[in-house]
Amino acid sequence: MTVAVFMDNLKEEIGGYFGLDLPEYEALYPQAVHYQSARSAICAVLECNGLQRVWMPGYVCDSVLRAAEMAGIGISTYSIDDSLYPSDLPNTLSDGEVILYVNYFGLCQSVVNRLQKRYLPEQLIIDNSHALFAPHNGVLATIYSPRKFAGLPDGGLLLHSPALIISAPSVEDQGSFERMRYLLVRASCSAREGYKAFQEARDSLQNLPPLAMSRLTRRLICSIDWSWVRSCRRDNFARIAKWLNPINAIRWLPTEEDIPLCYPLVLSGVDVAAVKAHLSAHNVFTATYWPDALPRLKSGTIEAALTQDTLFLPIDQRLDLTRVDSLGQQILAILKTNSFGRKEQ
Repeated sequence: MTVAVFMDNLKEEIGGYFGLDLPEYEALYPQAVHYQSARSAICAVLECNGLQRVWMPGYVCDSVLRAAEMAGIGISTYSIDDSLYPSDLPNTLSDGEVILYVNYFGLCQSVVNRLQKRYLPEQLIIDNSHALFAPHNGVLATIYSPRKFAGLPDGGLLLHSPALIISAPSVEDQGSFERMRYLLVRASCSAREGYKAFQEARDSLQNLPPLAMSRLTRRLICSIDWSWVRSCRRDNFARIAKWLNPINAIRWLPTEEDIPLCYPLVLSGVDVAAVKAHLSAHNVFTATYWPDALPRLKSGTIEAALTQDTLFLPIDQRLDLTRVDSLGQQILAILKTNSFGRKEQ
């Protein structure tokens, strides 16, 4: 082989300044179509196959509804019952109609399985933004959001059946460098100081046309040991459940297919906002899903309880079992006091 041929065949750069030292594991869903966000993937799916209407849960973030609006199709909403199963969907769908179901908190694979027995695969879109490790199972489309499970600036993944006629986006997203800011601020300072940049990064993904995932995000995804992430989340969920299941208004029973996003602690008669504020003051940060859905929800429903009366506690891979025990004990101690938690009558 001549030197010229050797150099032409060289695929990787050699020498020069050092880059980031990142481990490299197997790719996550290598067969997926890669988008800059899960909502962009949803929008791209709804633009395909001549779809005319999507049935969506009322309990969902506004960005998912906006994705359907961007796709230019009709939207109907449905409610969910206490098991988080759709309660008022039509038994049959017309041509051009599909159902989008959210695998809430990574704990609803049994609901997805029920829906698959009720409807044709090409009538179902599963939003697995909360359920990164849930199976695709051959429905029309399954969407994942790795950035909800690890430190990533953006990114969405789409697995789909042959029935979905879709092409991968040709234009690459260029915003990942700027969205990295909140990750770098947290690494160098704190989560509190990086929160504004986090909000800006999240908001920058709204109202964008579907773009291809950046090469930066693709590389970062491959630097994460996802099997370890999966194992930690299951173990941590089981551990905190031993502390908090006795006071939880919902008894979560994960299946073997469920890898949770968080531990949803539903509290009756408790001022959850006050508990959240107290936890935040002590550097325990909890998410909220989703206050923007409240105008669509009826009071007294499970949806309203999940929005207003629930602590979504972290159980991710950053916590070992000792820290999970400490968090469970801290929550119980707060709720036993008279200073925090009780709603005013």
